[in-house]
Amino acid sequence: MSNPHMNLRGLDSKSHVDVKRRAAQYSRIASFMNADPDEIAFGLSTTGLLRTLTNSLRPNLNSDSEIVVSVLCHEAGITAWRALAKSLGIVIKWWAPPKGNGTDPRLTLGSLRPLLSPKTRLVACGHVSNVTGTIEPIKEIADLVHTIPGTMVCVDGVAWAPHRPIDVKSLDVDFYIFSWYKAFGPHLSQIYARRRVQQRFLSSLNHYFFEPNTLSVKLGLGNHCIELEHSVVPIINYLEDQVGWESIVGHEQAITGYLLDYLTSNPDMYTVYGSHSSDPNDRVSLVSFSVNGLPSDRVAQEVHETSACRLISGDCWSPRTVYDVLGRGDDGIIRASLVHYNTMDEMRTFTQVLDQAVRRLRHRDSPPSAVHAAAG
Repeated sequence: MSNPHMNLRGLDSKSHVDVKRRAAQYSRIASFMNADPDEIAFGLSTTGLLRTLTNSLRPNLNSDSEIVVSVLCHEAGITAWRALAKSLGIVIKWWAPPKGNGTDPRLTLGSLRPLLSPKTRLVACGHVSNVTGTIEPIKEIADLVHTIPGTMVCVDGVAWAPHRPIDVKSLDVDFYIFSWYKAFGPHLSQIYARRRVQQRFLSSLNHYFFEPNTLSVKLGLGNHCIELEHSVVPIINYLEDQVGWESIVGHEQAITGYLLDYLTSNPDMYTVYGSHSSDPNDRVSLVSFSVNGLPSDRVAQEVHETSACRLISGDCWSPRTVYDVLGRGDDGIIRASLVHYNTMDEMRTFTQVLDQAVRRLRHRDSPPSAVHAAAG
């Protein structure tokens, strides 16, 4: 082979150079989370990485352990913990927002505190609700949880990563997971695990002859696509240097504010879920709503058929939030996912398209007598 590809354990000079280059990339990728290279690992999805994490934690948990899980999580942040609990006889305590929050459910320390006990081993929650866009107080959550010795915090950051920089050290969390394909990158996910937590609680899932001195060795089952890993660094450079987080946050606040102003100025037509404010300290640019008197899927379909605008309808893979907490029944919600490359002109177009779609559907559903009366 005169033109070999990189071999991670190869003896040729090209492999040596490429392995060093990969190590430098790992440092850059880790810095995206303000982590060290030995504290990160890759996976194919957040769902898969969470299952891998629970398998690694398994030997250090038992039927006397308790886990607290937020009901506002995307189901990816719940399924793995349920499976672990079922297999070991672990008690799951469900962390729900206080009753009475209506269309703006939020996690609170007050609702978490009664769930914690000396048996609590881990608290799992999302950084941002992928339904309402609400930002949860992760640092304060971590501070409270860590008052119990040996208790860990695991955060699903998928809905946060496209909109804000990640700083795991500032948040003081033990595990943090997100997907690069939700942050404009390749189909990879990434996990952070605090070094001392790795050493104390994580068992290696890898071959016995690998020294388990990094998270990538402990959780990295086989080699992931190195080409995909290689493509992560340009995305980081784009987000941090070419566009810049300050610019991203400011622009998303503006376009979110425009959409929220339209929706909230028509309360007879729309119900908004989550904060009505575009304050970037309170929410990201995921905006969910329903149309009073019309099924969510019909509205989304009408928008799709008459424009280039795209919406999500249903439960957004968060059925506990949509059906149990918001009480949306089988109808679900409509979600507009705004990002930094959406323009203000697009927001104006979208609100016009949405307004026209709703009026057309209401006109079709009106009884003939009402239509004739309106025409007269």
